Amino acid sequence: MNDAPTPPVTLRLSLRLLGGLVLLGLVTVVLTRVLRNDLVLNWAMGHESAAEVVQRQGLAYLIREQPIAVPQFFPVAATLFVVMACLIGVLGVFFAHGHHWARVCLTALLLAAAVATGSGLAVHPPATFEALSYLALAVVLGILVTMWHPLTSRFLKAMRARVSSGAIA
Repeated sequence: MNDAPTPPVTLRLSLRLLGGLVLLGLVTVVLTRVLRNDLVLNWAMGHESAAEVVQRQGLAYLIREQPIAVPQFFPVAATLFVVMACLIGVLGVFFAHGHHWARVCLTALLLAAAVATGSGLAVHPPATFEALSYLALAVVLGILVTMWHPLTSRFLKAMRARVSSGAIA
């Protein structure tokens, strides 16, 4: 007889939102590659010497010749995406199976990502990335609300009690 508690809608919704956040991250990485010139120009306008090079010789010259070290946004974004997606995937599986510690780890990961996103917004990125950042923050908020909802907490407690009683070896 299977007396396992049924995962509540809040847990299922939080898992879907986690998947949505990963997809949003993938879109951001792809756009980091596609809109590289916009990112470099935005960065250059915030750095006096790079802005001078762009004004005198153009953005193409700055990117091609790199008289000043130009940040490589795509490799950083791609690496961060892979690490975050893997962490969310692994922790999400444990969370889906009723492990409270995975919820705590996901919360810490999401809060760190939210702080990093907020820091990125402070430098006024191009509008596309600003919009994606605000959308990601809204998704993170939705995940946190559903992960810590009383129905989710009740499910996790029931799973813990089931393990403690020996129903699961």
